Amino acid sequence: MITMQKLVGYRIEVDEKVTQGMRLPETMILYAVDMEHMVLTVKPNKTLEEKAITKAEVRVVEEKNKHVILIPMKICNFYRLDESDYTVMVSDKDPTTIIIAI
Repeated sequence: MITMQKLVGYRIEVDEKVTQGMRLPETMILYAVDMEHMVLTVKPNKTLEEKAITKAEVRVVEEKNKHVILIPMKICNFYRLDESDYTVMVSDKDPTTIIIAI
């Protein structure tokens, strides 16, 4: 019997007010910057590419007045998202750049 690995480990919900009503694309790039921060961007970012521990592509799903970011299991395990509190922030310059502080 073959079983499928659970690819999505965690859902992070972001109220659309946080992104100032900006619509997020269906996929974004997640950079694991350090032990306390993740950054999600729409386009590749050279600075983040150079200093990130790892990166992953994430899916974004629109639900009632919020964006749901589907985090891969390996990232979820690294940050222990199921056990940790986190804060979601956006860049003042670009509301589609999301910073998650663990």
